[in-house]
Amino acid sequence: MREIAKAVLLVYLMIGAVADIRIKKVPVGYLAIGTCGAILCLAAGRLSVYLWAPGILTGGMFLLFSKCSKESIGYGDSWMILNLGILLGIWELLAVLGAAFLSSAVAAGIGTMSGKWNRKTRIPFYPFLTLGYLGVMLW
Repeated sequence: MREIAKAVLLVYLMIGAVADIRIKKVPVGYLAIGTCGAILCLAAGRLSVYLWAPGILTGGMFLLFSKCSKESIGYGDSWMILNLGILLGIWELLAVLGAAFLSSAVAAGIGTMSGKWNRKTRIPFYPFLTLGYLGVMLW
């Protein structure tokens, strides 16, 4: 059952990544459906409160950062981080975020060195969350 849930989450993340790349925005309804699914999984009692509560706090901190930084990291990305915090718990969330930030830094470095991107280029972060999730789940 857990493997099916992982696959469903991966497909969900991939759909969001495509939306983020194509329209530079993740639809609110799409994110709300993800939150409802995450809460249903939480209600099933899969994770301890000591894992999901810090995950929710981490997602909340990213939402606050999005607000204060005028969306340096978009609301959709932060909302997905909140959903991942609910679903995965703090430790897996931190691993996903570490992999996502590392892969986005590598992509930014390559894009900058190739001359295709500059300091002001905005890149969608959702695909890197997807890549980070995939990397952590395959690990």
